[in-house]
Amino acid sequence: MDIGTGTIGLLADKQFARISRIAFDKWGLSLGEKKVQLVSTRMMKYLRKSRFSGVDEYLNYIEQQATHADLLELFDLLSTNVTSFFREIEHFNYLEREFYTPLARGNTTRAGKRIRIWSAACSTGPEPYSMAIQALECLPNIDEWDFKILGTDLANTAVQNARDGVYPAVMLENMPKDLLAKYFEPQGSGSDLVYAVNERVRSYVRIGQLNLMDEWPFQGKFDVVFCRNVMIYFDKPTKDKLVQRICDVLQPGGVLAVGSAESAGKASQELRTVQPSVYVK
Repeated sequence: MDIGTGTIGLLADKQFARISRIAFDKWGLSLGEKKVQLVSTRMMKYLRKSRFSGVDEYLNYIEQQATHADLLELFDLLSTNVTSFFREIEHFNYLEREFYTPLARGNTTRAGKRIRIWSAACSTGPEPYSMAIQALECLPNIDEWDFKILGTDLANTAVQNARDGVYPAVMLENMPKDLLAKYFEPQGSGSDLVYAVNERVRSYVRIGQLNLMDEWPFQGKFDVVFCRNVMIYFDKPTKDKLVQRICDVLQPGGVLAVGSAESAGKASQELRTVQPSVYVK
């Protein structure tokens, strides 16, 4: 197999540069040199099972003939889906304190009963399902609200796993036992034990596939947007553009949470910081 002329086992510099260019042009991803080993390993594993004789033949196909499905398959190779339930709990604590408590007490000037939440780059789904569980716990009269959560990701495998809503027991080890019993259904046993999100939780969540760099098909605005641990893959102009686009689809008073290692910076003058990595429009 034609691996290239670089270090054994690694993509050649020109090959990695081609992959990086595709990743940036299609998805806004900025692949730094630290990603060479990861991308090389995944690419070689993929090519061993593919019809392509080597990296260059595969990249020629991607650049000249690739279908939408082919490009998504490449995105799967490049993306890393790390997630967990109630990850970065300080963001959920903020929502409970500043968003749900006023709603539950009726201490709000909100007109109507419509609530829309977006989990952008939702990976395999723990984030939007965590949001639904929190809403069920914090809004005792939730059925009186027009309440919906949208979870989106681009990776094929992540979107399918999110739609399935079934997770290994190890992912739920830190879930409070009462919430586990209330909102999940165990399947299997022993090392095969998994938990499926129950229908009550699922009823508030819709999972879709979306490239954050494309046009967004949203017709209304969101009250809360979580876009966490994805902007670390973008360069500053791409990140700033994304933050402004998110701000544009936020309601006045809407909440944006980014990853704890990220910042919205000064991408939008409409956003004010209310706690680290949490902003309000």
